[in-house]
Amino acid sequence: MKNIFIKNITPVLSVVLILALSSCAKEQTESAAPVVLSEKILITGSDANAITKTTLNGVVTSWIQTTDKVGIYSAQARTATGGGGSAIVNAQFTAANSGTSSDFNGSMYWGAANTSHTFYAYYPYASGSPAATAVPVSLPSAQTQSAANNTDHIGALDFMIATPVTVTSPSNTGATGGVNLKYNHLFTVLEFQIKGTGDLKAVSMQSSNTLAFRGGTIDVTQATPANGTAYNFASQTDISKMVTTILTAPGALTGTNADTKVYMVINPTAPAGNCVIGLQINGEWRYLDKAVPAGGFKRGIKYTVEVNAADATAFTVSDVDGNAYKAVKIGTQVWMAENLKTTKYNDGTAIPNLSDNSAWGSATSGAWSDYNNNTSNSAIYGKLYNWFAVDNNSSTKLASNGGKNICPAGWHVPTNSEWTTLTDYLGYTVTETDEIDGETTVYLCGAEYLKEAGTTHWITSNSETTNSSGFTALPGGYRKWDGWGYESLGNEGYWWSTSLTSGNPISWRMSRYNNLVESAGGSKGFGRSVRCVKD
Repeated sequence: MKNIFIKNITPVLSVVLILALSSCAKEQTESAAPVVLSEKILITGSDANAITKTTLNGVVTSWIQTTDKVGIYSAQARTATGGGGSAIVNAQFTAANSGTSSDFNGSMYWGAANTSHTFYAYYPYASGSPAATAVPVSLPSAQTQSAANNTDHIGALDFMIATPVTVTSPSNTGATGGVNLKYNHLFTVLEFQIKGTGDLKAVSMQSSNTLAFRGGTIDVTQATPANGTAYNFASQTDISKMVTTILTAPGALTGTNADTKVYMVINPTAPAGNCVIGLQINGEWRYLDKAVPAGGFKRGIKYTVEVNAADATAFTVSDVDGNAYKAVKIGTQVWMAENLKTTKYNDGTAIPNLSDNSAWGSATSGAWSDYNNNTSNSAIYGKLYNWFAVDNNSSTKLASNGGKNICPAGWHVPTNSEWTTLTDYLGYTVTETDEIDGETTVYLCGAEYLKEAGTTHWITSNSETTNSSGFTALPGGYRKWDGWGYESLGNEGYWWSTSLTSGNPISWRMSRYNNLVESAGGSKGFGRSVRCVKD
């Protein structure tokens, strides 16, 4: 990936790509002398607009030896000399040196003499032979920065497209000719400058528009848009309206904004209304609104966002037992970031604790238990409740729980639709559905944004799991519907919704084995965890 250096100047981005052991520079002066290579097409590059500078303002980039690769297309250029071979389709060229100037290893040749040759290019290289009209592109919603003020991570996210160039080949196709490729940034960079007290672990931004996407394609043959105007994507999938930058090493905040900088790459967009900025400080998420710049966040520009942590507010809530819970804002919703632990409905009415297996299996009204009847489990993972305790359906709730609410006042157990609102906002896409015994299970990608990272509570985890939303899903396991046994502590988490399918309640599941979120119907007698959502 490219190195990124932040300076107090606005440099001109020049990419000089000379194919096959030739010079390549991102910071190249106009007087740089091209290298003559027999029979090769000589490619050089410069800033797409020397006046307005389409580079990210204040960002200087450089190539990394053997790591950085670009892809080039030309229907007229060839893979062999003398007009032989085939057209150039996603030809890979690799940086031979590190620095703002580098040689690139790769070859291509002129086709027919005295004919127009058009060239298209992009960074970073994607393997395979995608059409120039459908080059793969993505922008993760969870981004990792090694430490405050470090910009190394931006390079891998900085997708660039060259302005298409057409030149006439020489009359002698064995001769060397020059082609100048001018690169343009696809995305936008945000530099958060944060002051306050405490240790900063992550910064998030939420908006009404797409900020990131798990997959997509782009046509690199399209005309270069005006400065600041976004490129058109051929497709975007698993779109997210939330991006989080996580610091591997937390940054100690000071009273000066410029002391602590966090960088984020986003899709250029003009959101309606304010954006919500989240700060994870000392393990707690705090939020504040920030106005969007006039015209929105434009392509190829770095925006500085000054934030005073003292202006950010945390969401907390307590139940009638006095248990206090952290909460997180995700889109238009505010969710508990911990599993419910209450032993009472919010009017103070006790919920029966059914530790006896037979009593649990025969219950037709609300009940709770500790996993394995061990209170220490509930202190971490919350209690397990049967569905009767959370039932909020008008025709059955009186019989199930007297029409009472298990969540704190002003909060409620989510419906299936509210769970879907959560996953939609974070960019989840249905991967498949199964139907067994008349019950449909829906599988969605994206649990890595919801599950707690690490192995403190999950038996195993993976590098993709970031908990970038702050939801902090824990593997509280479940109690069997007949009461005879508990399963999957540390392996799986199950959470109730109040909704029914074919008469059975829908619950949501996450597992250590994959990054899927599953929703399915099941018995009302299961013991599941509960998350409450704010009214």
